[in-house]
Amino acid sequence: MPGESGPAGFKAGFVAIAGLPNAGKSTLLNTLCGFRLSIVSPRPQTTRDSVLGILNGKGFQAVFIDTPGMLSPRNLFEKGMASDISRALNEDADLALLITEPRLPPPEKREHLERLAGLKIPLYLLVNKIDQVKDQAQVAAAVEFHKNLLPSISQVFPISALNGDGLRELRRTLLAALPEHPPYYPTDQSTDRWERFYAGEIIREELFLLFSEEIPYCCAVEVDHFREEAGRPDFIHAVVHVSRPSLKPILLGAGGRAIRKLRENSQAKLEKLLGRPADLELTIKVTKGWENDQSFLKARRENAGG
Repeated sequence: MPGESGPAGFKAGFVAIAGLPNAGKSTLLNTLCGFRLSIVSPRPQTTRDSVLGILNGKGFQAVFIDTPGMLSPRNLFEKGMASDISRALNEDADLALLITEPRLPPPEKREHLERLAGLKIPLYLLVNKIDQVKDQAQVAAAVEFHKNLLPSISQVFPISALNGDGLRELRRTLLAALPEHPPYYPTDQSTDRWERFYAGEIIREELFLLFSEEIPYCCAVEVDHFREEAGRPDFIHAVVHVSRPSLKPILLGAGGRAIRKLRENSQAKLEKLLGRPADLELTIKVTKGWENDQSFLKARRENAGG
């Protein structure tokens, strides 16, 4: 793994962020790091790939791993997501954060949380969205439930990942708990992903914002061209793969209005991210059953840089 030597006493390590879908993992990553790394939507299971956010400071480097929401896999694609979660928690991380909402989790989801009982690393409980709670008994009940389920929890932090409540104390605790180690990445680096990956993520985010029901979950975005030329806008071409033929006309829309809106919104966000003009083109392609196509999923992972 790339890195550089650090001064004596330098602290560096990996912090895995885990939780059920829609608990606020990506919002937490973005707020902790001070800039937008993971896409966010009101819909559950938006995150598909583990994303690293690298927080650098005087004498430390904290590498946060934003993992997909805990799930029961239904296909090869989701099995890969579940494997990413397990690897982050059991192999990669020095510390683990379990982020939850201020309520009891549904009974059918509790088995996912129980898997954290065997962690060999410090586990911290983050009760998120406290800014939305009027009855503090809800927070207390959530804390009691999770501490009974996972007695190994080291410390509890009521937080708001959205507005930053409680995060200063959380940062202080995590930095104190990091092991002494040289930085794993150059200290001016903020993520392990490249611009091509974020171009695809921006398009996926717009899919969640513009389309309802299951449509965004049936789409995979492949950025197959990303060309930079001096004096000209970046040229980016992306393919939106849909798993069923019936979805293609929905994404195109009457008179091509839907895909035009998708392209325009995505291009505007891309230009803001890149800080320079960009020309985005989109193609809709039917790739039947891509969720269970091993060769497609391998190519997708390689294309995403994961």
